[in-house]
Amino acid sequence: MKRYIIITVLLFTAIPTILCERRIDDRDRYPGHRTEHYWHYHCPSYFVSRNGVFFDGKSIKGADPKSFRILDDGYAMDKWHIYYFGEILSDAAQSFKVLGYGYAKDNWSIFYDGCRIEGASVGNFSVLSDWYAKDNWNVYFDGKKIDEASPGTFMVLRDGYAKDRWTVYYDGMKVEEASAGSFNCLKDGYAEDNWNTFYKGRKLD
Repeated sequence: MKRYIIITVLLFTAIPTILCERRIDDRDRYPGHRTEHYWHYHCPSYFVSRNGVFFDGKSIKGADPKSFRILDDGYAMDKWHIYYFGEILSDAAQSFKVLGYGYAKDNWSIFYDGCRIEGASVGNFSVLSDWYAKDNWNVYFDGKKIDEASPGTFMVLRDGYAKDRWTVYYDGMKVEEASAGSFNCLKDGYAEDNWNTFYKGRKLD
């Protein structure tokens, strides 16, 4: 009986972390929750008290309770540091600002889920929706550059679909055989062009 109780407690303790790490998969498993809010509600949180600052029940060493501010997307800051999920971002500055969908920036760098995006341009970086973002030179999904995507003509559609002048994408991946010019999103992951029907980026036979 004791063994059963211990296993149960450990399982429920691990659930928030598992949900955070698997949020991309969960967007497909739970199509009604394709927003950044789903996983935020199921992740561990910050807590500020007179005795210190805590994340997921663990003390954040050196955090200043008086100046500590909880931001969005797992980020927080005080007068000394920027934090992501309770860990210090050593390369982030006090000019830090959360942009949404896991993206953030300071005066010098763009970040996604606490990691700096190498080569992203701070001056013209913009977050779109559905985890897509772009600057003047590149398009990004989930913090990763989409090869050969055209920022100037790129647009987000819905349900994970997006397109530029030549190509259709689903969750940042090229949708083979889709015609960008006639592509149209329907609902619940379905889409079509003049020749084919697609479901979650896959052409249906």
